Amino acid sequence: MIRIPNVGITVAIIFATLLTSGHTEPPASAAPVTPGDDTAALTKQRDRLQLENSLRDEKLRQEFAESQSELARLKNESDLMKARAERAMAEKKIEIDAAKVEMEALSSSAALENARKQAALQTQLIDLRAQRDRAEIEAELATAELAKRQNIFKTTELDWNAKTAELRAKLAQREKEEEAASYVDEQPTYTKNPLTPDGELILSDRRISLNGLITAATANFVCSRIDYFNNKNKEWPIFIVIDDSPGGSVMAGNKILESMKSSNAPVYVVVKSFAASMAAAIATLAPRSYAYPNAVILHHQISNGMMGNLTEQREGLKNLEQWWNRLAAPIAAKMGVSTEEFVKQMYAHTASGDWQEFADDAVKLHWIDAVVGRCRETAWRKNPDSEQTTTAQQTASADKASAGTEKVDAKGRPYMVLPHINPVDCYYLHNPDGYYRME
Repeated sequence: MIRIPNVGITVAIIFATLLTSGHTEPPASAAPVTPGDDTAALTKQRDRLQLENSLRDEKLRQEFAESQSELARLKNESDLMKARAERAMAEKKIEIDAAKVEMEALSSSAALENARKQAALQTQLIDLRAQRDRAEIEAELATAELAKRQNIFKTTELDWNAKTAELRAKLAQREKEEEAASYVDEQPTYTKNPLTPDGELILSDRRISLNGLITAATANFVCSRIDYFNNKNKEWPIFIVIDDSPGGSVMAGNKILESMKSSNAPVYVVVKSFAASMAAAIATLAPRSYAYPNAVILHHQISNGMMGNLTEQREGLKNLEQWWNRLAAPIAAKMGVSTEEFVKQMYAHTASGDWQEFADDAVKLHWIDAVVGRCRETAWRKNPDSEQTTTAQQTASADKASAGTEKVDAKGRPYMVLPHINPVDCYYLHNPDGYYRME
């Protein structure tokens, strides 16, 4: 490899010499030029030019040396690549020869492998035939085992069916016993005079519950059952049982009163808790009425929210007065007073005219015919807590027929919307808290 002198150091020395010589020259204006000075200047210029030429020569020699070195390197790389290419060609030739040898070996081994496969297939065929024969034998054994198990299963199934039938029979017997236990052995008691001497009221299954608001639906409910009990028997009394009713429609209540009057079988009213307004009128005007001593009976004048012009309101007021006379007159007559005296006593008891009395005092006013110590309900022949009740055991109830949908106003107070009534109808209703409203 060619060694290249340290050109950087040489160049640095030359430039240092030039700079030093340049600084030692006196200034041009220090003295006048003489022939001797001109010679010295030329000598220095020559020396400088010689140094520059030497530097340029040195640089050219360095570049030539570098070119020679690069040329040698390229020649070496070319020789190396040529050697590698020749080696690769030799290796490929060896691989080709090896591939030829391998192909010849594969051809020989293919024939051998084919023969080996034929032999293996023959062996597998023999094994498969043996397996088939064995499978047929196992299938026959499995069929026999299945038939055996089926026979065992059928025997077990028969045993289970017998046990299940026995359990079902026991369960059915138990259900029948429980059902029989839920029934009362005694039949409902029917008597023409239901009030016993010791103050016990005997109620049969000819009873109709009347609770809640009295509407047209309530009247249809009650009247249809009065007709049914009449068609079934015209002698035994029918009971309308009022637990809690604030009254309601005058026309609906009057329909119930007319149905009670036209009934061949006597219709008695029983008040257990509270009867007001139209419900109180029904109780008072019944052929016979009974009540617990602490039941409350409340009478007052009918009312209605009339709208329209003055003429229409006068006509509405006239209609109200006619209805009031038709209802209040028979009540006052039963009390032994005039209608005017009846109204006067209402407002003598309370400023609102809501005249209420406990049943033991209401008897004195002839609002109720008799106070009872207890009611014996003979209609309940089946346990009311049982899941199923027969139609015969269900007592009629009118509160569902009259029930509306409860709402809540803007102030959070619950109220019930009164059903729409006939234009000539009005409500005979005790409603001090405004729960029942018209829309």
